[in-house]
Amino acid sequence: MNGQKERLMVLDMLAEGKITADEAEELFKAMEETPDEKKAAHAAHASHPVELVPGLSHLSYLAALSPLSPVSEPENPENVNPRSARSHDLLAALKDAGIDHVTMSDLQEMKIHHLTADFVLEMKALGVEPDGVGEWINLRIHGVTPRFVRELRNAGITDLSVDEIVELSIQGVSPKFVSGLAELGIKDLDVDQLIELSNHGISPKYIAEMRSVGLKDLDVDELIELGNHDISPKYVAEFQSLGFKDLDIDDLVELGNHDVSPRFVAELRALGLKDLDIDDLVELSNHDVSPKFVAEMRDAGLTEFDIDSLVELRNHDVTVDFIAAMRELGFKDLDSDEFIELRNMDVTPDFIAAMHEVGLKDLTTDELIDLRHQDVTPGYVRSLADAGLKDINADELEEMKIHNVTARFVREILEMGFENVEVEDLVELHIHHVTPRFIRDVRLKLGDHLTLAQILEIRLHGIDEDMMEGTRAKETK
Repeated sequence: MNGQKERLMVLDMLAEGKITADEAEELFKAMEETPDEKKAAHAAHASHPVELVPGLSHLSYLAALSPLSPVSEPENPENVNPRSARSHDLLAALKDAGIDHVTMSDLQEMKIHHLTADFVLEMKALGVEPDGVGEWINLRIHGVTPRFVRELRNAGITDLSVDEIVELSIQGVSPKFVSGLAELGIKDLDVDQLIELSNHGISPKYIAEMRSVGLKDLDVDELIELGNHDISPKYVAEFQSLGFKDLDIDDLVELGNHDVSPRFVAELRALGLKDLDIDDLVELSNHDVSPKFVAEMRDAGLTEFDIDSLVELRNHDVTVDFIAAMRELGFKDLDSDEFIELRNMDVTPDFIAAMHEVGLKDLTTDELIDLRHQDVTPGYVRSLADAGLKDINADELEEMKIHNVTARFVREILEMGFENVEVEDLVELHIHHVTPRFIRDVRLKLGDHLTLAQILEIRLHGIDEDMMEGTRAKETK
């Protein structure tokens, strides 16, 4: 058996799974040994026999791995096993493509991925020149066919590297996609741009339809931005039918990004909001001012409002129920700004009803807002009334609350027997720290006949001689 037939036999055994790639490598290595090396190997293994591969028992041992030597044509082609012939043809095709050395592990990998001589020859004829076995295998792994490359060439995509061809295949960029772009005059795109358009679903049909609605000179970035924001040709056409003829890319993206639909615009116009620009529409949609909300406000009696008022009404949760409850409490002529301010200061229908219950029934919206702002609660008003201070107006309540005049302080002052005590007196006393205890001490020293004004004067300026003389005269008399 000559060396060529032995090589083909090894290839057959490898293909049939009878030996591993490593064993095949070692068999080929053994075939390269000289007669003297073989004799030495037999002597070395005489005392330690090894298991021989069936059919190749004359090969004495398995040596270290080495590259596959160049393959020559078999001496008798008619006697060659078809499987061996295919392997030989593949090796010959690879050699013709510039790959001189192939390991058995490479050969096994090529078999797994169905790399054939015909594939290599066709790709080479198309000018595809992979750098090494790995790139050839990579083409097969990613389903790159000669037809794929040929059709890309026909579509005008030439001079591609192996990596670029593989990337186009991985990303699903088909020759049909490229041809469709070329028919639209889009011919100078690089691989990255083709992949970007394909990945974002920008088809030739999409581009053609965008051109039909007037968007003719869009670059790759603009097309991708429109696609990313779901701006369809139909969307553009519907806005144009509403009178928005000169929308640019930024306008369309802004509208789409804030969910402003043509239907939204049409419904607002039906409610009387006819002269809205892009910023107005975006502002309304961004704050959830829907046509339904506008209709509810109008049905509730609010007819005079602008964009800012609508946004404020929505932001401050002015609802139909809130408006109805306020009107039941007597506030029938409030405008949108007043409702917004009441809501903003948390002046609720419950707060107003509770104020009515403690006797404050004719409060204006400004008075209610001020009372709420100063934290004058119905409970505070009730406690002052229980302490003996009745018929207080809103301004007096605010003043007392600002200066922290408590119901306990009021009760103690009134229980001392002072007549005609005014809210202003109570506030002055509290401001200057005229406490019930201080009053008792002064009365103990100077008598009970002193008025609150005199006691306040003593607190501010001390006891003078004139006051002392007057007090002694009264005591003597």
